[in-house]
Amino acid sequence: MKGKKIKEEKKFTKIFIDDKLPFLELRHSNSGNHYKEHIHESFSIGINIKGKSIYTNKEKKYNFEKGLIAIINPNEIHSCNALSKQNHEYYMLYLDKQWCYEIQKTISEKITSFQNYPKSLLNSTSFYEEFKNLCELLFSKITIQEKENELIEVFTKLFEDNISYSKEKIEDKNFELICEYLKKNFKENISLEELAKKFRLNPFYIIRLFKANMNMTPHKYLLNIKINYSKELLKKGVTIVDTALECGFVDQSHFHRNFFNIVATTPHEYRKNFI
Repeated sequence: MKGKKIKEEKKFTKIFIDDKLPFLELRHSNSGNHYKEHIHESFSIGINIKGKSIYTNKEKKYNFEKGLIAIINPNEIHSCNALSKQNHEYYMLYLDKQWCYEIQKTISEKITSFQNYPKSLLNSTSFYEEFKNLCELLFSKITIQEKENELIEVFTKLFEDNISYSKEKIEDKNFELICEYLKKNFKENISLEELAKKFRLNPFYIIRLFKANMNMTPHKYLLNIKINYSKELLKKGVTIVDTALECGFVDQSHFHRNFFNIVATTPHEYRKNFI
């Protein structure tokens, strides 16, 4: 009796880049290609979706599989190769070192240069799922503002866990001015760069202001204003389509996703309580 043939999965490599997010490149690949040890100038982070591999960072080797996160600092010699002839599917994100440094500075003003991440391998189910979700979102059709916000959220959290910092409030009148501006113009999808130009501030300083005073990003604050207003409209019986448009959401799915994330129910289920 002849043994069953194992169906070989089709190889693919997809790359996400965007001129509006020039500090990153994301690779989604399913291949059995083997790489010699090499370095990147970027800060790199990757996960396996399927299959197992051997991950080497400097002189250490790790059995790398689903649920683990590989973290590679700039110019660290490394490689990650499949254990078998079968393909392994993975995400690999490359981030500009300067962008990472700017994020680190939003955590602590004591940071004066890029801080290497102290671990080469992270075993965290929750962060694995967060990073996997981030990769999927980057390849999706959500707005650039949402993609940028998720990047900031995920990597602020990653660096916060390993950098000592203070959560004292920053006294700056610009914070209240920015909040008022967002409240008055919430129907617009205001980007971080637009805020920076409007108030003549470094965009990463604006992030730091909001994280220190509200523990959220400017974009998340803007979304909360939009959703709070949408709740008032839905209570009055305004249709979901009209509510989404009135609150400045790109489309109905954009509204639905963000409403559910903040209110923990759908706009339809929420509206039913008042009509």
